[in-house]
Amino acid sequence: MTSREKLDQWSYFEERGLADRFECAWVEAPDYRAAVTALRAEKETLACDLNQARRWYLPYSEENVVWVSEQSLNWIKMFTVSGSFPWRALESLPQLNGRAYHLTYDDGEFSEPVYVNGGEWEDIPADHWDRPRQEGAGLVGSSDIAQEMNFYLAALAYTTGRFIDDTWFTTPGLLCRIPNGAWPRE
Repeated sequence: MTSREKLDQWSYFEERGLADRFECAWVEAPDYRAAVTALRAEKETLACDLNQARRWYLPYSEENVVWVSEQSLNWIKMFTVSGSFPWRALESLPQLNGRAYHLTYDDGEFSEPVYVNGGEWEDIPADHWDRPRQEGAGLVGSSDIAQEMNFYLAALAYTTGRFIDDTWFTTPGLLCRIPNGAWPRE
């Protein structure tokens, strides 16, 4: 695999029909099952991979459904399958002094990733963007959307230690329905 192929991560979501609305969080935590409990979703889960979970993909639904799985050693990923991710939960999900990132693309609009460090909301350190910029991650992709998403996804991959590829979608995880009222919708 060449570095340009490695950097073309957004195409995996496009190929699977998961690019209309994209919302995902990466959290520094050793166990994705503990994160499911912290999300207050432990009573309504289904074991599956993301390829299976995408059957429930309804980006603008009122029901909040998140697929949670291991990303890499000490990192988990939480892909929003339906509704919205309870981003306020990011303050309580990382391990002590851990980090969390949240990235959203919705209806042609990007939200630069938000960042929680040790339970506090902070600006992402400037050097976080250096390597993807140097490697041209923002130049990979067939559209402006793909190029911007590939830039953000590369920065997250370098931080978490794993790029998105076919195996990202086949990693075992839990599909979780977040109960109504579990998290405020601020």
